Amino acid sequence: MRNLIFIFVVLLLPHSSQASEVLYLSVAQDGSAQFQTIQAALDSLPTTEQQAIIQIKPGIYQEKLYLTRDKVALVGQGRTQTIIQYAELRTNWLASHPDDWGSAVVNIRASDIALLGLTIKNSYGELTGDHEHQFAIRGFENASRIITDDCAIIAGGADTLSLWNKTDGMYYHRNCYIEGHTDMVCPRGWAYFDNVTFYNQKAYATLWHDGELDPAQKLVVVNSHFDGVPGFLLGRRHYDAQFYLINNSYSPNMADRPIFRHTYPEQPERDRANLWGDRYYFSQAVFSQSAESSAPRYPWLADNLATHPANLSAAQISAQWTFDGRWDPEAELARLYQLQEQQP
Repeated sequence: MRNLIFIFVVLLLPHSSQASEVLYLSVAQDGSAQFQTIQAALDSLPTTEQQAIIQIKPGIYQEKLYLTRDKVALVGQGRTQTIIQYAELRTNWLASHPDDWGSAVVNIRASDIALLGLTIKNSYGELTGDHEHQFAIRGFENASRIITDDCAIIAGGADTLSLWNKTDGMYYHRNCYIEGHTDMVCPRGWAYFDNVTFYNQKAYATLWHDGELDPAQKLVVVNSHFDGVPGFLLGRRHYDAQFYLINNSYSPNMADRPIFRHTYPEQPERDRANLWGDRYYFSQAVFSQSAESSAPRYPWLADNLATHPANLSAAQISAQWTFDGRWDPEAELARLYQLQEQQP
């Protein structure tokens, strides 16, 4: 009988524990929620394996965030309603700190992080006119499996979205607006963008990628739109890198300059390795707001997936393909939204 009771209890455990699998917290500036600041909610989280979902009510939150615990979703009420904003220039921060930790509006030293329905804005450039490096989001060495959905990610200078785990970093971005200056989107590792609008405020590179540690590392952009000031460039690299641009539209403001490798002719010792050469792949590129045919305006935007060693087709390029089957961010995002709906 004792053994039967034990088996019965064990069978019940998965069901009875479901209610405790997720930790729900809420933030409101007016005091109507558990916390008045987002960081206070983050600081309250226990060091457990529970998924944490922090609901953030409408408002402009003037604060920096430090995420150091895995499995956290910050969920706003939409990018026009929930705004996290701070003004910080990287060089100012480094003048009194040993490293970048704290130089961004959102600083991430954890994995399985989701930012949903938010605006994240570094307003330093807007306030001062200084457009040097200023991060909206900065991911550090152990930050992987980062998701943004329905977000505006904005900075008044270079390096807006800087997720820099170059060993095994994986990042997924959907339904977002991203704005900045030089190298405004600069992932290290694996990154996938779907239905994203990029707006470059400077006539220089929009995309940048570091994939030097693994020939499989890649930056993939699908179903997205590129715009910016007249003469903005599509992208560049310093390190070995790999770019896939599939079914995207391009503003006529984009300059006729292919993605390029940045080198230092006067200081060749600064040049990074170039083991795998140029790997820039395009399919179904069109120019927006143009009377021309759907054919790309610039020859270097022409479909060239057939030149890939695997003879790829556009239909093969997906999030799971991007991450080599190691992560399914779309399933994870669906799970998070389902958990949000189940919030007590």
